[in-house]
Amino acid sequence: MQMKRLCKTYEGPDSEVQVLSDLDLEVAKGQSVAIVGASGVGKSTLLHLAGALDRPSSGRVYVDGCDIFSLSEAELADFRNKQVGFVFQFHHLLPEFTALENTMMPALISRMDKNKARQKARELLEQVGLSHRENHRSGEMSGGEQQRVAVARALVMRPTLLLADEPTGNLDENTEGKVHELFVRLNREMNLTTLVATHNENLARLMDRRVRLAQGRVSE
Repeated sequence: MQMKRLCKTYEGPDSEVQVLSDLDLEVAKGQSVAIVGASGVGKSTLLHLAGALDRPSSGRVYVDGCDIFSLSEAELADFRNKQVGFVFQFHHLLPEFTALENTMMPALISRMDKNKARQKARELLEQVGLSHRENHRSGEMSGGEQQRVAVARALVMRPTLLLADEPTGNLDENTEGKVHELFVRLNREMNLTTLVATHNENLARLMDRRVRLAQGRVSE
């Protein structure tokens, strides 16, 4: 993945606010990168642009050689669904559905056969150690279990890119350690290109690289 001369500006009440400024970042396939920096510096914005949840003011984002913002809206939606997995600080599980049903959701949205979607979801829940909880709703699971379901959901379409925004920010120290180990293992087993925005030094140390975001740009 490559980001070239990436800029993002937001309209403020009195003036424009520039969050990213001529940012360049290249991440090798299968590499894990921690993005660190002060609160409000633009880490989430960077992830949103990498995953096409938002558009840059200028610049380019290339994934597997494709300039993603040259795609149509329908093609971008397909890209987000099939090639990108998102994990956020809050798990955003649908409380009325089970762990299995939550994990299946991206596959069902892509109109995958329901039996195939169920099988893929079960495989992912097994990988994250939650086969025994597949029929439990989110309210019946711990915070760490809920976040592991969110990881399984993010990976059910077998994406090439995993983006995580403060994925352990709401977990206790013991639970966050288990989720950290999960990210490292899945990155290696699935050859995922992984970008993690985090304040957590323990998680950042586990990544292949750490880059710091400041004044709209990144440095190693």
